[in-house]
Amino acid sequence: MNRSFTVKCKDGLLTALATPCHVSQAFNPINGTQEYPRIEFDALWDTGSTKSVITQRVVQACGLKPIRKGFTQGVNGIGKSHAYVINLSLPDKITFYELTVVSTNPGNVWWDVLIGMDIISTGELSIKNVNSNTEWSFSYGPQQKVDAASMRPARGGGVQISIS
Repeated sequence: MNRSFTVKCKDGLLTALATPCHVSQAFNPINGTQEYPRIEFDALWDTGSTKSVITQRVVQACGLKPIRKGFTQGVNGIGKSHAYVINLSLPDKITFYELTVVSTNPGNVWWDVLIGMDIISTGELSIKNVNSNTEWSFSYGPQQKVDAASMRPARGGGVQISIS
C-alpha cells in the first residue's frame, strides 16, 4: 500500500523540513507483541544524516533502554552514544517497526527526532519551489515515478500537512 504526505508552506521558502511524528518502545503487531503508548514529537528531516537520531527527551519520555553503546559523528565531531530500538510513525500512518536509532544531546533544539537517510531512502522525497513557497512530499510504498511538474501549487496560509 502506498502512503504519502505533502507539506505546503504559504509563507515563503522553508529553511528546514519538519513534521510531527510519534515514537514508542519497539513492538511488532505482526508478532502479537504488546503495544506501547505512542508519544508525539517534532521531527527534522535531514538528508545529510545517514541514520535517524533521537534526543534524550525521547529516551526519557518513552522509557527506552539502550541496546548497546557506540559513537556518533556529527558536525561537532565524535561523541559517545547509545543505540535504541523504537517504533516511529510519520504522517499518513507511515510506520517503521523495530527501528534502530542512536541518541544524541544536541543542546537546546526545537526537534526531538532527526529523520535520516535510513528512513528517507526507503521512499521518495520531493522538494520544490511553488511561486516562492516550499512544497515537499514523502511517499512510501510501491515505488512509482513522481512527476513534480504535475503537483498542485500550495493554497492557504502557514505550513500545512495534507495527506494524499
